[in-house]
Amino acid sequence: FVSSACIMILELVAGRIVAPYVGVSLYTWTTIIGVVLAGISLGNYLGGRLADRWPSTRLLGLLFLAAGMTSFIVLTVDRLGVRLPPGSIVIQIVVLVTALFFIPCAILGAISPVVAKLAVRDLATTGTTVGKIYAAGTLGSIVGTFATGFVLISRFGTHAIVWGVGLTLIAMGALFLLRRKTVALVLAAV
Repeated sequence: FVSSACIMILELVAGRIVAPYVGVSLYTWTTIIGVVLAGISLGNYLGGRLADRWPSTRLLGLLFLAAGMTSFIVLTVDRLGVRLPPGSIVIQIVVLVTALFFIPCAILGAISPVVAKLAVRDLATTGTTVGKIYAAGTLGSIVGTFATGFVLISRFGTHAIVWGVGLTLIAMGALFLLRRKTVALVLAAV
């Protein structure tokens, strides 16, 4: 739930973050959606490999911490000043969006396979367990989408939202590193 909500929150604030540099166009939103999905896809793959090798709540905690820390990357665009490569605006959009959002989304994408590995206790009920995980993740995405679009952006602004995402993810990481595994906490992670 939490990781999926945070992905959608970052995806929705992405347009506002990159707009001053590359504008808001179909190219911008196509790139944002594509880069976020590419990050999730790679993260799902790598998260599955990690889960098979080191299935633990410690791994889950480390992934949340890494996701939280890397989510702050998106705030560097204002501080560093952006120097986009010369040429096509499409190339500029792809470079900027990838540099800011790919890594945090890849790490967030790695969380679901680890949650699945930790939650499956009986092969006979794997489908039910994974279905619950997918449902929780989708619900988190829906909540993150509506909360961002209807409440967060108008009340807090982009930078405060990114800070909130980063700190939430770091807090989740700390919970997993400090507490023993509980099913409710693992399922909330998706």
